[in-house]
Amino acid sequence: MNKRNTTLALIAVFVLATPAHAQQAGSVTFVSGDVRAERQPIATLLKGDSVLVKDTVITGAASRAQLLMIDGAKIVIRPDSRIVIEEYAYAAAASGTGSATVSSSDDSSIISLVKGGFRSITGAIGKENPSNYEVRTDGGVLGIRGTDFAVLFCSSDCGSAPGVSAGSPVPDGLYIMVTDGTIVFRNAVADIEVNAGEFVFIPLATRQPERLDTTPPVFLDDSDLRFDPGADDDRPPTGFNSALAIRREPDGSESDSSDSDSGGQDGSSKGTPEQAIIGIDQNGNPVDLTPGSLPDPTNRSITYSSGPLGAADATFSGTLDNLPGQYQLDGSNNLTGFDNMYPTPFGPDIADFDIGSSANVETGFDSMTVMRWGRWSGGVATITLSDGSDASQDLGSQSLHWVSGPESAAPPVLPITGVANYTLVGATSPTDNLGNVGVLGDATFRADFTNMLVDSTLLININGFTWSATGSGSIGAGAQLPAHLFQGLYGTVTITDGAGAVSNGRGVFSGFFSEPGPTSDPSYPGGVGLTYSLQDQGGTNVSVSGAAAFGNP
Repeated sequence: MNKRNTTLALIAVFVLATPAHAQQAGSVTFVSGDVRAERQPIATLLKGDSVLVKDTVITGAASRAQLLMIDGAKIVIRPDSRIVIEEYAYAAAASGTGSATVSSSDDSSIISLVKGGFRSITGAIGKENPSNYEVRTDGGVLGIRGTDFAVLFCSSDCGSAPGVSAGSPVPDGLYIMVTDGTIVFRNAVADIEVNAGEFVFIPLATRQPERLDTTPPVFLDDSDLRFDPGADDDRPPTGFNSALAIRREPDGSESDSSDSDSGGQDGSSKGTPEQAIIGIDQNGNPVDLTPGSLPDPTNRSITYSSGPLGAADATFSGTLDNLPGQYQLDGSNNLTGFDNMYPTPFGPDIADFDIGSSANVETGFDSMTVMRWGRWSGGVATITLSDGSDASQDLGSQSLHWVSGPESAAPPVLPITGVANYTLVGATSPTDNLGNVGVLGDATFRADFTNMLVDSTLLININGFTWSATGSGSIGAGAQLPAHLFQGLYGTVTITDGAGAVSNGRGVFSGFFSEPGPTSDPSYPGGVGLTYSLQDQGGTNVSVSGAAAFGNP
């Protein structure tokens, strides 16, 4: 990637720690798309892989996974979800008998739902020791009595659903659907039972459970929560190996695309087609593929946050418009390399960032704004400064959040008047420097193009604390940046613990505007990419960072 001089914005920081664990909780019986286990190092999960206690299992957009746990429980995880296997112990599996006759009061199953949703048919633990079975969510705790149930947590990320009027957001909160048996739900507000055929909604705002008369729209025709016939049998794994990531050989049920390439695998030419071959690129635009290769890439705006990094000891974030050759993408067009600023004791430098041995997790895509987002985690990211010196960063105990804009021949031209309010369309989960992963409960973004100012708010729940941030910043020249970039400060940051104690903090954000989308008002940029970092100044030095994408002005 090439270097160039430019005036940049500094801002944001966070750390994510993932300890290694070796106790098996189950295995993967079905995978579709991008499914990963966040451990040290991060593992891409395939059919037959082990799932371990303390694993955070993440499904990407349009991705699913089905798990068979050691007690015979089945779990199907829907797209764009995150669950943590906090505890999973079953005496019968540990003894190698696989028999339900071997039972122990120490058997336990505790799973936390951080984001998205899953459906589960409980196994022996739920039947023999129901008091030792829990599903923990931000809305409360679920216990079970021999149950087939589904849960879905919405936090400004469920979009519109069938049965909801066009453009209407799905209300934020926890949705519960019981197909068989009984769920016992409890939180600080209520303690209720949900029986087969019943539905309950727990709003984030009040946490007061509401019984629903009809199926919630988010569960209508939800093929993401189906169990795949033949993906497993009903027997729990026996004689399991507790070593990390035990993998079975693929069963060959999925064809290798390289074997079906009719164009030949020896690189030989078959001549120029008589008729033009037109494809569609990741931005939804027609592409002439007749020459046999993709056209050269164009510019992309990229914003990121990470830290501690270089000379930054607290908050850090950067935004830059990358020219062709200054960024790299993987096969799914997720960011694997880019140019951006790096904090040194002498000021910001332009550095090459490469994903190295790290992995992209929580990747997302919005088809209207054509923005993508994710974070690098685990392994080591390769960072090379402009003088060639190595500043590589170990991401085993922290991550790097990013948002990339659509390819464009030139930056968008911003309006000179008017005000636009943007809606959150996607985000990475906020993380702190203690290894916790939280939920972005709400975020807003407002652009005043008349005065070239921006306003941003965040509401984050993480590790039992609620972070609320309000801030403002400048667009373009006001921040000594190119016209479509912005940066700002969160002047008001409050951190509230479970007992109501409040401390104050500070924060920063930066980002970019992208071109008008296919359905947005052409008078305004169609999307906004933003990265942020907050820090508690109450003596804890805890920092929280993340990335967010906005659209629909």
